Amino acid sequence: MDPTAFSPVSAACAHLDDSFGPHAGECRGGFDFTLFFEETILTTLPAGLILLVSLPRAWFMWKKAKKLTRDGHLATVKISTWTALAILQLAALILWLRLPSPIRTRTTLAAAALTFVSSLALCLQSYVEHNRNVRPSSIINIFLFATLLFDIARARTLWLREPYAVSLDEDDDSLDIDKENSLAYLAITAVVVKGFLLVIEALHKRRVLRPEYRGYGYGPEATSGIYNRSFFWWLNPLFWRGFQKGRVLDVDKRGDLPELDKHLQASYNHRCLGNAWAATTSGGTNKVKSPYALLLTAFRVLKWVVLATVPPRAALTALMFCQPFLINRTIRLSQEPITDESTQIGYGLIGAYFFVYVGIAVTMGQYQHKTYRTIAMVRAGIISMIYHKTSTLSLKEIDPAASMTLMSADMERIVQGWQTMHEIWSNAIEVGVAIFLLEQQLGIACVVPVALSILSLLGSMVAMNFIVSRQTMWLEAIERRISATSAMLSSMKGVKMCGLKDTLMASMQKLRVDELRISKRFRKLIIWNMVFAYVTQVFAPVLTFAIFSVRARDTGDRTLDTARVFTALSLFALLSEPLASLVMSLATFLGSVGSFSRIQNFLQSGEREDPRKRDTHMSSSEHSLEMALPIVDMEKPSPYAIVIDKADFGWDAEKSPILSDISLSIPWRQLTMVVGPVGCGKSILLQSILGEIPSLSGSVHLGLTSIAYCSQDPWHMNGTIREAILGTAEYDSKWYSRVLRACALGRDLKELPNGDSSRIGSGGIALSGGQSQRIALARAVYARREIVILDDVLSGLDTSTEHHVFHSLFGEKGIFTERKSTVLLVSSSVKRLPYAGYVVCLDPSGTISAEGTFDELNNAGIGYVSTFSLASRPDWNFRPEDDHFSDDEDTTDVDGPKELHETASGTSISRSSRGRASHSCSPERAPSSSCPEIQTDDEVDAINTLDSGRQTGDMQIYTYYIKSVGVWPTLIFVFGIVAFVFCISFPTVWVQWWAAENEVRPNDNLGYWIGLYAMFGGIAIVGLTIGCWQMIIKMVPLSGEKFHLALLNTVLSAPMSFFVKTDMGVTMNRFSQDLQLIDMELPIAALNTFTTLILCIAQMALIGVGSIYAAISFPIVLVTLYLVQKFYLRTSRQIRLIDIETKAPLYSLFEESLRGIATIRAFGWQNALEKKNHTLLNRSMKPFYLMYAIQRWLTLVLDLLVAAIAVLLIILVVNLRGTVAAGGVGLALINVIQFSQSVKLLVTFWTTLETQIGSVARIKSFTSTAVPSEDLPGEDQTPPPNWPHKGAIEIKNFTAAYNEDDTNPVLKEISLSIAAGEKVAICGRTGSGKTCLVSSLFRMTSTHSGSISIDGVDTSTIPREDVRRRLVGVPQHPFLLKGSVKLNADPLGQATDAQIQTALQEVRVWDIVHKSGGLDADIDTINLSQGQKQLFCLARAIVRPGNVLVLDEATSTLDGKTEEMVQRLIRRKFCDYTILAVAHRLDTIMDFDKVVVLDKGKVVEFDSPWKLVEEEGEGGMFKKLWLRSVEEEILDVPE
Repeated sequence: MDPTAFSPVSAACAHLDDSFGPHAGECRGGFDFTLFFEETILTTLPAGLILLVSLPRAWFMWKKAKKLTRDGHLATVKISTWTALAILQLAALILWLRLPSPIRTRTTLAAAALTFVSSLALCLQSYVEHNRNVRPSSIINIFLFATLLFDIARARTLWLREPYAVSLDEDDDSLDIDKENSLAYLAITAVVVKGFLLVIEALHKRRVLRPEYRGYGYGPEATSGIYNRSFFWWLNPLFWRGFQKGRVLDVDKRGDLPELDKHLQASYNHRCLGNAWAATTSGGTNKVKSPYALLLTAFRVLKWVVLATVPPRAALTALMFCQPFLINRTIRLSQEPITDESTQIGYGLIGAYFFVYVGIAVTMGQYQHKTYRTIAMVRAGIISMIYHKTSTLSLKEIDPAASMTLMSADMERIVQGWQTMHEIWSNAIEVGVAIFLLEQQLGIACVVPVALSILSLLGSMVAMNFIVSRQTMWLEAIERRISATSAMLSSMKGVKMCGLKDTLMASMQKLRVDELRISKRFRKLIIWNMVFAYVTQVFAPVLTFAIFSVRARDTGDRTLDTARVFTALSLFALLSEPLASLVMSLATFLGSVGSFSRIQNFLQSGEREDPRKRDTHMSSSEHSLEMALPIVDMEKPSPYAIVIDKADFGWDAEKSPILSDISLSIPWRQLTMVVGPVGCGKSILLQSILGEIPSLSGSVHLGLTSIAYCSQDPWHMNGTIREAILGTAEYDSKWYSRVLRACALGRDLKELPNGDSSRIGSGGIALSGGQSQRIALARAVYARREIVILDDVLSGLDTSTEHHVFHSLFGEKGIFTERKSTVLLVSSSVKRLPYAGYVVCLDPSGTISAEGTFDELNNAGIGYVSTFSLASRPDWNFRPEDDHFSDDEDTTDVDGPKELHETASGTSISRSSRGRASHSCSPERAPSSSCPEIQTDDEVDAINTLDSGRQTGDMQIYTYYIKSVGVWPTLIFVFGIVAFVFCISFPTVWVQWWAAENEVRPNDNLGYWIGLYAMFGGIAIVGLTIGCWQMIIKMVPLSGEKFHLALLNTVLSAPMSFFVKTDMGVTMNRFSQDLQLIDMELPIAALNTFTTLILCIAQMALIGVGSIYAAISFPIVLVTLYLVQKFYLRTSRQIRLIDIETKAPLYSLFEESLRGIATIRAFGWQNALEKKNHTLLNRSMKPFYLMYAIQRWLTLVLDLLVAAIAVLLIILVVNLRGTVAAGGVGLALINVIQFSQSVKLLVTFWTTLETQIGSVARIKSFTSTAVPSEDLPGEDQTPPPNWPHKGAIEIKNFTAAYNEDDTNPVLKEISLSIAAGEKVAICGRTGSGKTCLVSSLFRMTSTHSGSISIDGVDTSTIPREDVRRRLVGVPQHPFLLKGSVKLNADPLGQATDAQIQTALQEVRVWDIVHKSGGLDADIDTINLSQGQKQLFCLARAIVRPGNVLVLDEATSTLDGKTEEMVQRLIRRKFCDYTILAVAHRLDTIMDFDKVVVLDKGKVVEFDSPWKLVEEEGEGGMFKKLWLRSVEEEILDVPE
């Protein structure tokens, strides 16, 4: 074969192609890589790496379960395409083999072979990944994307290579001159095939996934490929749904919001973080000394998630620092002559700009998204841990406000701190790199920015020393206010009845003002940090250019030219921005560290110590009692259900026990009653048996853990009546009906329009006292537990109802008797003692004074029981079916309309598109409605009046906000910010003029240029300080006070129907979440938005000055921004509102769980409620996570817009060289890039502001339209100063309901005339309208017709608060305000200390108050029993002036002897008063002047009690009630 002949150029290029290069010199136009470089770095390296990864990955995935229902056509297409690619690569290998060696390089054959083998390996991996991965393979897609770019470069090289002339023998057909061109064609074809592979490998497989991989935990993000996730394409369907006009997104509507990733689920993160924390504290919580243990545990658990954020952040840093080099090279290019080489460099710059700015867009989006994903996991884990901790807390440690603050305010601080967590290390690196590059540009002058940077850091470090402590003080102030607000909302009935609106307005507003005053100390630190952060940005260029110029003038060295000025300015931006970010990031991260410490302290707080023991031989119910500590097994079975042996019970071992020397044995399968005077410790004994009160000595043994408990103060979770009764049990219609009859609920349900689907409201506020007690009792009965513990559950019932309920449960055919239940019943009444199998008596000192059978104690002659002379023969012949409740038997299944939904998780939370809650009766759900908000359609429409503006917003909200802070403060803020922006923008023009001047007269007149430059900097700092101070220190407290006062006034003026229909968590959300956003996030968003808006205007002006060509981007940018924000905001507003709304049920669950924790633990519902918390938390996590995800979508879109503008600008520079001055290019480049960044920030801040302003909109809606005021027009007459001076009451044809919309009124045509000074009792069965009549006196109901007059004054004509202040009321359920004893005893401040003390002595609670610290003691520190609280409320009535006293079952929880004392006290202290008393114990009202008997809301009898009793024949209802009560208490004279 003849030697190959080459041309000189071809020979040189062939030689160069066999070297590493990478630049191919003059070959192929001087703009290409060498073939050797392409084959080693761009081909062999990725192919080798993928071979190392591919086969192990395929083996790993092969062991996974198949995810697809079928392989489908996609798998066939993938395999076929990979095969085609491998065939093409094999053909290329054969062609290379047939080419002579001079045409190849040293690595050509190895690269071709490796490429072929890698394609075969990837074909196998593709098949495995397709079948066993829910998402497209990230490894394959990354490889295809990278190598596709490399292959394009290599195909270009092969296409441009000159064909080498080859001389061959005639008989040698192995090669001709066109064979090498065939390689180029093969390469191009392979590129096309690989491009097709790139597309099909990125396609999702959701349609062919198995059902278990399509629903719960596998949302669109989890099943999307890497390109989809990198560009947030999976969010586009959500944006489309949100953008559709009239479409309201619903968190519960399937398909509206994407499913939550399983790694973001509450249960998953609770398990991971909870287990790690348990391991950390395994030596006991006191063993953890470090205050940062929880923070470090979170980092340890999430280390891979946290570290996954590092690569995109590092890449972002690298790409950001490419910008000054690009600017420098671009300015130099604009100054170079136009040649082919410079044109090629220009094209290279275009590609570089595209790569850098698109890279910034993608890496920024991924970095931030991964950060927020980490935050979401932390939030899910921490909130779940907080809730879990609440179920183990001691009753003494429980503070609902503390837990609420931790999960709201502290959690928000953690979210804010972790947002910028990665900025700390990355900004530190960026500052160092920027200083190094500045040194390259400006030499020794770079010392100035270094010194200023150190000064800024030191200045901010001073502030950081105080950040944690001051934030803690602020959070504690928030906690106090939230605690007081929670207490107020849970006692609104008592608040209104006692006329405490003004008192609470003053005290609550004082707490708010104190909170804002304390927060100012923290806010000042923010301003301090902000000023120090901008010192470098403002003064670093001034001082650096000054030193550089002076030094240049003195040494005659190089001066400031245009390229150096603008390169340095870009570097200053890259120095000052990360430095400012570093300072602020450190501050917010330290704030999150403080919140982690607070949460850690909570998690380490004292838990309930349960010393009880149980038998091992007794089987436990499936609803076993969960205990905080392991239960110690007894050595041998006990013949008793409960055994207490020489036990002392109390909270503090160093103080006297509350109960001492208790030895007690409760027998199996019978009724045991505990009696004693008020305050003797009966409820404490029950709580001790439940393990709630610590045992200081002795022991408690349980025969079984199957316990049902009903507390004295009924506890309910918001939901329907049926849900309240079922708890966690399955619905059994027959058993349910029997329980309803036994608890006399059939008649009540028949009278309710929705039957047992009627909502009971937060804490059962919609129920009467008797209904509430009976529903709680029905829950205990329905549970079918072996041991039933009842705490005075019959005290709030009228005689007839109590008789029915008692015999239905304890009679011969009673439920408990038939089931042979062991029942422990505490009672303030002794009349049922004859029915008890065993009786325990406690004395006031907290010891057992006597125990035994009733006969033994009754015949003893001495002791508590014998003093009552009770009948020794109980009436076992009574049959509940014979009484007047029998007509309800066939109505107990009348449930009214119901919506029953069951879900796999056991918790149903579904709402219609309008937000209406539906209700669950699923078998395993938590005890209560699983629905978060209980508004009816009208309430939803009212409270969410934003729905009409959820998508479009409302500019009136901004004017409303400005009015709340005042016009002058707003103008001062605007002036400060405008001055700041002008003085940081104009210096860019100033230094351009200076550089231009230097080209003519170098370093001349430096004092003029530097002096004015420094003046601009000084004015900028002053303007920034004024603007920030005005917004953060002045305007925020103004708005905070006004909004809180408006909320407070709205809530305190709302009718009672509002509190019945609206979940307390919804209202609490306004006082916590909304106010918190207004206090902290809204002002920062407003500050950033306005500052950036002014900055954009300034930069637009500067761009116009620098380059008229660059200004052509303005209309494109503005139109694009308008379209983007319009498309984005419709969805983001809704997601933000859903985020706020879904937090309400979470708050409600916390609040309700803490208030009923003893009941929850007794029933063993901890796990069920924890599951419910996880469900509600997952429901809340959806909008929380999506809010940040769609913000990342917006950031990406805006960054891509920046990339487009930058590329457009460089194209203009390359093509318009020679027509644009270098200074103009620099100014345009700097400002277009900064303008693009500023516009991106403006849209980001604007959209953030738009979503944060939703809180203001919610408050505006809440205070103006959503919540009706109970105060009506015409209620403006001022009563006489001494009204009511007599107390005569006239009720005429009065019809009323709790809600003005109710078509079925509670009271119907009531007419009564009560003379001044008369004592009138109100009687009737439970639910007959007694409480409604009392409420009507206090104007707490909606009047349909008729009137109530007192001393001739129609109460409907005077303000309701005046009526309530002038009447003296004692509510059925005692309520106490947060504060001192004195405040609670005399909330209106009208009595002296001596008068208060005397009143407390009169009701016999002064001793316990005096021991606890007297009148100044905190009421919460005094452990008053329920009976003592009722006595305290009576003392409050004694010190209050007035002439009309209204008692709403004010003595229901008192024992007989204490009640006798109270009755004597009432007759003595209120002898001249007109008294209206709701009473169930008829013996206490027989000396009253008159009795009103109500039935079904009507007056059926009204006369003297003795006249009614002495009626001939059967008589009326009162006579029947009286005879029945007398029969039960006939004295039994021993024979």
